[in-house]
Amino acid sequence: MAYKVVVIDDEMPARRIITHFLSNYLDFVVVAEASNGEDAIEICREKRPDVVFIDIHLQDMTGIEIASELIKMKKIPKIIFVTAYSDYALKAFEFSAIDYLLKPIDENRFEKCIKKLQKEMGKSESPTLETVEALLKKHLQVEHCRQKITLEKDGKLYVLSLKDLIYIETEERSTKVISKRGEFITNFSMTEWEERLTQYGFYRPHRSFLINLEEIDEIVVWFNNSLQVRMRGYEKNNIPISRNKVKEFKELVGIEN
Repeated sequence: MAYKVVVIDDEMPARRIITHFLSNYLDFVVVAEASNGEDAIEICREKRPDVVFIDIHLQDMTGIEIASELIKMKKIPKIIFVTAYSDYALKAFEFSAIDYLLKPIDENRFEKCIKKLQKEMGKSESPTLETVEALLKKHLQVEHCRQKITLEKDGKLYVLSLKDLIYIETEERSTKVISKRGEFITNFSMTEWEERLTQYGFYRPHRSFLINLEEIDEIVVWFNNSLQVRMRGYEKNNIPISRNKVKEFKELVGIEN
């Protein structure tokens, strides 16, 4: 019996390496490949694979987000993550029983992964949704700490971690970044900041503000049940929650309606 495999990676060379290595094992056959998260989920629902190799960071979503969809399927595949992250970042995955391969993939390490996989194939244990969601949270925390941004002030360049950012607000045609290391004026639009930071725990509660959810100090109920937030270190500055964002914001911070 040959186990069906789907390989998910947005880089064709990476997919080719995995399929090449798998060709040495007759009990595994690649039935499909995918280069983005949306296609990957649809293909897996159609092919119902036994094993899925997933790159951690695709263009449209993370591999862990894909895995959180796959484990909702009636037939849950065994999941192997593939990542280019360093050993330091991989600490985020060591709490899970899910195996991983580090890019560039070493053939000896691949062989060990397959041997482990062969032993696991007959077992019914599969990662729970809670396990994958916890893994996603750890992954984002690591990414949040690893990501850096360089801002200029008074002719000097400052390198900040994303965890140092408290909130961003529009200021005429510019944006002002409020951080633990001071305030900076940038030429990036609020939309550009939102696209870059949303995946790392930032939220746009109002067209003029983008906030770091981890830095919320207090939520204030205002007139007509409207909400405002106060950020750590800037408690005197009330940031409004747009009326059309109130429900979404409450869900994000766990406020019962």
